[in-house]
Amino acid sequence: MNWADKIKNNFVYQGKSGLTDECNINLDQIAEQLEIKEKAQTDAGFGLPASDSSKANSAEREVQGYFENRMAAINRIVNDELSLRNTSITDTNLEDERALINNHTEHSKLSLKSLVAREFRALKQTKQELDNLQKEFSTFQQQNTLSRTPHYPDSQILYFSIVLIFWLLESAGNGYFFAEGSALGLLGGIGQAIIIAAINISVAFFFMGWLFRYKNHCSVWKQLIAFLSFLVYIASAFGFNLLVAHYRDFFAVNPEQAGVLAVQRFMEIPWGLSEFNSWMLFFMGLLFAVFAFIDGYKRDDVYPGYGKLHRRLQSLNEEYEEHRDYVVTGIGEVRQAFLDNLDDMKQAVLLKHTRLVHLVEDKQAFVAEYEQGMANFVAAANTLIYRYRDFNMSYRKDSTPAYFSQDWHSNNHYKVRGAHDDIERVEQQKQLFNDFPGYCQQRTNEIEKLYVLFLQQLQEIDPDYKSDSHNMMSA
Repeated sequence: MNWADKIKNNFVYQGKSGLTDECNINLDQIAEQLEIKEKAQTDAGFGLPASDSSKANSAEREVQGYFENRMAAINRIVNDELSLRNTSITDTNLEDERALINNHTEHSKLSLKSLVAREFRALKQTKQELDNLQKEFSTFQQQNTLSRTPHYPDSQILYFSIVLIFWLLESAGNGYFFAEGSALGLLGGIGQAIIIAAINISVAFFFMGWLFRYKNHCSVWKQLIAFLSFLVYIASAFGFNLLVAHYRDFFAVNPEQAGVLAVQRFMEIPWGLSEFNSWMLFFMGLLFAVFAFIDGYKRDDVYPGYGKLHRRLQSLNEEYEEHRDYVVTGIGEVRQAFLDNLDDMKQAVLLKHTRLVHLVEDKQAFVAEYEQGMANFVAAANTLIYRYRDFNMSYRKDSTPAYFSQDWHSNNHYKVRGAHDDIERVEQQKQLFNDFPGYCQQRTNEIEKLYVLFLQQLQEIDPDYKSDSHNMMSA
């Protein structure tokens, strides 16, 4: 619940007070209740009150007592309600709102300073690392005469998945061809085939795919090394897969001596394979080596090291921007929360001031209603007393007492506590109300100063960063 809602819920304008019903007077009903006419006629028959009497008789005292009780009742009501109304007026103090805004401002300033102190140093360090890496990237482009952006797949998962499939397929194929000489059949053949396929695939994918990119290097020597290495690899791939095929020839008939015999025949007759399955194993190994080589070559930018450096730069840039946006958002949220709460407090102050005016006006009307009620009770009492006297005079034969011509006045003093007019308080609160916008603007300026200071510090380390809030305030 915001401050404005709290004030609205506490503000209840009293259109009808507790005195309204109590001050209601029905003279005919009271006269009938007190039997004014009957008592006047009876008293007159006995010559009462006596002509020389100086005090009211029992009938008049009953009327006086009735209204004394009514007056005492509304006096209690007015004192009880004035106590509550004065408490409400006292509680409606704009100084409380100023104190709340001051506390809210200090809390928001502390939150802003704490957030900046905690995050800005790390942000600055990350930006410095990003700038250094950007310089390294630019230097790399200059040294290697590169003006294009790197081209590489968004993810290397696909390429690793492909080479994994090649390895599994080659392992399964090799296992099938080696199963004939293994005591464990297909399962034993696959065990040996996995190792052979791993060597054949991994060298092509990881090593040659990386090394052959140096054919695109600006250095002629590195290009020459890349091509020579490629030729050596081709010869090695042919030799390795041919040796494996010879091993398969002998593995089918003499598993214990297959390795030694395969090396001997490979040295003497390299192309002297005796079985069709061995030739199939040879060509399959070469085919998967070629596929793994192409897959490894394409998994990164064709210029060696260019894609890797660019990925580092992109990753660090994303890390910096994410951290920067997190800090900017956090500080913006603290600032906006302060401004939103301040708007609520402004509304609360307006409602409080309005409430104070209504409370004071209602209190004045309440006191006036009480005073009018007391005067009406006295007038009503005298009306009924004179009605009694008129009836008494019309029925009696002797003269009436002299006091019959005198009005009745209550001898009781009904005290009213807290009926002051509150004009001084209203004027004081009105001055606070008039000064409130300026006070709020001062508190707002303190928060905005910290916010702008942060944006200035951010632009010192990141001149290219533009904030909508900063642009708006600069304008």
